[in-house]
Amino acid sequence: MSDRWFVAWFVSLVVGALIVSLFVWLLRWWLGIPRKRTDGGPAVPTWLTGTVERLFFVPLVAFEVSGFPTAMVGWLAVKLASNWNRVGATNDPIARAYAFSALLAGLLSMLFACVGGWIAGGTIRLSWLLG
Repeated sequence: MSDRWFVAWFVSLVVGALIVSLFVWLLRWWLGIPRKRTDGGPAVPTWLTGTVERLFFVPLVAFEVSGFPTAMVGWLAVKLASNWNRVGATNDPIARAYAFSALLAGLLSMLFACVGGWIAGGTIRLSWLLG
């Protein structure tokens, strides 16, 4: 594996995870919404979802697979739609704030997938990053 792929995976998976997590925490703190509670049912951890989506989309961006931007937007729409049923059923403003903060986190996660893919594909050169 070349240096650029190593840097791409590091930026996408490690830096992306840290920044997205910090962003979500700060946004929810600033909005004043309480820590999210589960209803006791099974839930997929958000860090796992973000990691899998970045693992999936980095190569698509790097190899410039046709339609990857559409796939990214479609993925965000599916994620939002899967949670929207809960928000719409309760009409709870806190649930709505969680849904929109999750959407913003997904957009930020997709940005890190793009950056990782651009590094791996050579669009962003390591010389730009490392001086």
